Amino acid sequence: MIEQDSLYSILQDAGFTKGEVKVYLSLLRIGESKVGHIIKNSDISRSKVYDILDRLIRKGVVSKIEKNNVLFYQALSPHTIMNIIKEKERQLKEEETKLQKVIPRLISLLPEQKFNIKVYEGVDGFKAVIERIINELRKGDSFDAMGISKTTEVMNRYALKIYQAQKEKKFKARSVFDESGMYKIKERRNNLHQIKILPMGWHTPALFTMYGDTVGIHLGNDERIISIMINNKDIAESFGTTFELLWKISNKIKD
Repeated sequence: MIEQDSLYSILQDAGFTKGEVKVYLSLLRIGESKVGHIIKNSDISRSKVYDILDRLIRKGVVSKIEKNNVLFYQALSPHTIMNIIKEKERQLKEEETKLQKVIPRLISLLPEQKFNIKVYEGVDGFKAVIERIINELRKGDSFDAMGISKTTEVMNRYALKIYQAQKEKKFKARSVFDESGMYKIKERRNNLHQIKILPMGWHTPALFTMYGDTVGIHLGNDERIISIMINNKDIAESFGTTFELLWKISNKIKD
């Protein structure tokens, strides 16, 4: 059975405020109610409860009806909460599609900018990439990785060194895993490393890493490992925007 605190946390991750969670759960318990009853059961003040109810109605999880000039409110089926998640996913896909279309145009506007691009191949090349990342990261820096999926054992072992180095170098990290890469989470968790999981069914065979103005694109299987490291401020910013969108809709890992 889900604890009360976990239930609050899950609903807040789905897009509810703390006050909205209180009012919605109260309505689920008590059924169709007048405002006074809702205030008593949710411990929300009268000055706030009307605004919260209006927001829940706009979210599509609460309905209201007037009877004899008195408003009554009722929670709709919890299944309607999934519509909020689906709408977030739809908006994200729409924004991602728009972003993909403009990236070539954005790059074409930068003919005079210098691009530092290096390609690393094979096991030794991947080791060199990891050493480069660790050497270039400094205290207070941020290292983001998205699309962490199933990779070769060699890639997994050497990528782990990045997170082992956090204890000494004190840089922050965030990672977005897909379902097939979740087995790596336990060994990479630490106080400086935040981790989320992509929505069910999303899969990303390639791994993208970002720190400072450097973006890494990594792909590996038993036949070939290849990493492309790009140092460019605007490209890094573009990948950073995509990461923030994925981070926003991804799910927190359960303890």
